[in-house]
Amino acid sequence: MNNTFKVKLNIDIKVQYRTDKGLVRSNNQDYCGYYIPEDRTIKERLGSLFAVADGVGSSRAGEVASSEAVNVLLQEYYFGDYTKRCPERFKESYDFTSLHIYDLAETNGSCNKMMCTLTSLLIKDNKFYITHVGDSKCFLLRDGQFIQLTKDHSVVGRLVRMGFITKEQARTHPNKHVILRSLGERPILPADFYSGNIQAGDVFFMSTDGIFEHFTEEEIQEFLQNKRHLSEGIGKLIDMANERGGDDNMTVMSIDIVN
Repeated sequence: MNNTFKVKLNIDIKVQYRTDKGLVRSNNQDYCGYYIPEDRTIKERLGSLFAVADGVGSSRAGEVASSEAVNVLLQEYYFGDYTKRCPERFKESYDFTSLHIYDLAETNGSCNKMMCTLTSLLIKDNKFYITHVGDSKCFLLRDGQFIQLTKDHSVVGRLVRMGFITKEQARTHPNKHVILRSLGERPILPADFYSGNIQAGDVFFMSTDGIFEHFTEEEIQEFLQNKRHLSEGIGKLIDMANERGGDDNMTVMSIDIVN
């Protein structure tokens, strides 16, 4: 008989975030939010949820779309009438949020054609789950490797994956802001879904695309590994990006898995 026991990690989650309009844009169409339940029973049953969103292409009411997307997702996941286990509950909450953004864009004149990206991370027990649409990003820093867990739904993202341009060339490409999939464009919008195991010491990094106007992935990794910077807070990245020009809205969030 094969006796295999799943060991439940005894972890804590440390989260830091900051959002900023930068130095060029007149308003901030980024939004982020999270919920780590204080009630142990709720936390064990539903886990902790984190999300970032970005209004697409300076579209009309992009700031409404991004804030609605994050807040509705959090509300639906924890308080919606869903009875299925967590991964399915997570997906259905995301689908509801997508439809909500589309309906609001269709029925509210001030929100006509509004769209946004939405990337969300659920941490429960020993697992993580991600739902994703757009070009906001989720990375995992583990054992010295910095891995992008999401796939950019953008023109340059597709060109990079096909090998036509490099990531460095993508940063200055004339179509770098062209999104291929976003919430609000149609009522039924399948999201990418990813899952994996977590371990103590993992650092998840979530961001909108604006921060990569000024940093390479290697620079972000170095920042996250630099304990001095971590003590100063993830917001230091925003300060550094503004020193480099602050060309776009920027949102960054770090989620540290600690013993």
